[in-house]
Amino acid sequence: MRDETVSMRDSVLFGWIFRAVRRRGRERDLRAAAAWPTVTAKLLAGNVVVRDELAEGTLAQAAQIEFQYYFSLGDDFFGGYLRSVPCSDAEGRRWVREVPEGTLVTVRYDPADPDKTHALAGDNAGKLPFVVWEM
Repeated sequence: MRDETVSMRDSVLFGWIFRAVRRRGRERDLRAAAAWPTVTAKLLAGNVVVRDELAEGTLAQAAQIEFQYYFSLGDDFFGGYLRSVPCSDAEGRRWVREVPEGTLVTVRYDPADPDKTHALAGDNAGKLPFVVWEM
């Protein structure tokens, strides 16, 4: 019994440490992305997915919607993912239906590595029926 308690405590501790490190890395990346150039991207079909553990929400908000997007720079194509803020499953399904494939959004890309992209909430305010969760 004692060994189980220790392993549970350790897993909770390591889980907390992992989330804290991931949260710091995410915040660092978003600060850097704010200075990157913007480009218009097209959304592909969306899906309802399980809420990311870093996305804060209520118990009823157990989902997010996720869209892949793509854009071109010169002759090359790049892409990434855009997620909504947390929502209920029903709300997510409604939002997926409301956003047609090909909808234009603004994304930021790292000029040194265009495969590194972020969709920021402020760049896309009013373009979508939901708020973008900055990931």
